[in-house]
Amino acid sequence: MASLPLKINNNWVDVAEYASKHKGGRWLLEYARGKDVTFLFNAIHVMNPASAHAALSILPRVDEPPAVRDRVFSFSKPPKIRAESPEVESEFRAELHDMIRRRFDGDAAKTKATPAHWVRTTLLFALTAKCWLDWARGDVAAAVVLPFAHWLLAAHTCHDATHGALSTNPTLNYWMQFTAHPFFFNVFVWIPQHMLSHHQFTNDLDDVDLHHFAPATLSTKVDDYGGGYKNGRAWTFLFKGCLTTVGTCLLQPCRTIFDWKTPNFDENITPVPEVVSKATIALSTLPSFATLLWPLLFHDDGATLISIAFLTLWPWVGSSLVWTTMTQTSHVQAACQDQDAGCWTARQIGASLDYSVHDAREHALVSMLTGGLNAQALHHAVPTISQCHLAGIYDEYVHICEKHNVSRSTSRDIGTAAADCVDFVFANNKS
Repeated sequence: MASLPLKINNNWVDVAEYASKHKGGRWLLEYARGKDVTFLFNAIHVMNPASAHAALSILPRVDEPPAVRDRVFSFSKPPKIRAESPEVESEFRAELHDMIRRRFDGDAAKTKATPAHWVRTTLLFALTAKCWLDWARGDVAAAVVLPFAHWLLAAHTCHDATHGALSTNPTLNYWMQFTAHPFFFNVFVWIPQHMLSHHQFTNDLDDVDLHHFAPATLSTKVDDYGGGYKNGRAWTFLFKGCLTTVGTCLLQPCRTIFDWKTPNFDENITPVPEVVSKATIALSTLPSFATLLWPLLFHDDGATLISIAFLTLWPWVGSSLVWTTMTQTSHVQAACQDQDAGCWTARQIGASLDYSVHDAREHALVSMLTGGLNAQALHHAVPTISQCHLAGIYDEYVHICEKHNVSRSTSRDIGTAAADCVDFVFANNKS
């Protein structure tokens, strides 16, 4: 059996034989092959830290694999990472995790999706399927609704699934990720950058998410990184925001398939795991390509050119606008930069922004609509808790933050958060 090396708590271990027993599924470990996952290991194992460390202690130690990069992702220029590496253990983290274990009776199953969440998911699946069928028949009204219906389904499934937060069944989590296809992201490309990069080094230059709108100065307080787009940088950010999912669903996987470089870099900075073949990646892109070709090839003879263009383009533009708004507003904020807290969990919280969290009822409703992304900071602190629980534990989480002087950033609602995001981008990219 081929080795499966991971770096955890400064030690390289081989998890090849253990992987089939991993409660999160072997596929999650395969995504992390050859990477440092110290922060993820300690963030994920909230409910059972003792057993997780016991299992870790008996894994065979191995030497550092050849050609392993020092960080999760390596760029052509050395990343400007913080000089001081954050500590994993802290009194704040311990109290936060104690709260989680108490609120869910130490039972990991209780942290996953509730029956009510699954009922909503079923209804949203039916709504999305109806929109797809009507869109395929050339119904313009269905096309208008499609990206929003699809988002609500994806928000209830794919994000939690990638974190193992949807279900205790790893097979179910694996397949439910694919509700992100064909309009939001390609699973095989997105998981490595989201889990291994973004969720470990939020708003550091090791965070690949900063480079989707390259150069990184567009979205964080750093100098140009990789060159290009010397004029109209902020407008570039907004323009690309209307077509984001074309990149996450098509361009990024195609760069892997055809060995293309990421623009402004000397390499492809969004690689996929070694165990995912190019044939598998190509197969996974077919639904996305099909949505571009279907209205052109199978439209009704009486359809106008305008309606065909709308049926082809709007689902992508609509999905991109939703996706960009939901993801970028949570981190591309002036208040989320330069977080120097020594505790890794506190840094994750400081690099994230929450909105619509000041009223319990509003929080619960907005959480359903955004997949819990309105409580982004809490999600980053405890990523394996399903989004349907975040509103219920938020007040106690705030109390713990205040007790330990952990900085939090909030905004009134998604409108104010998005406006602050745009203001920051323009202020940060003045010529």
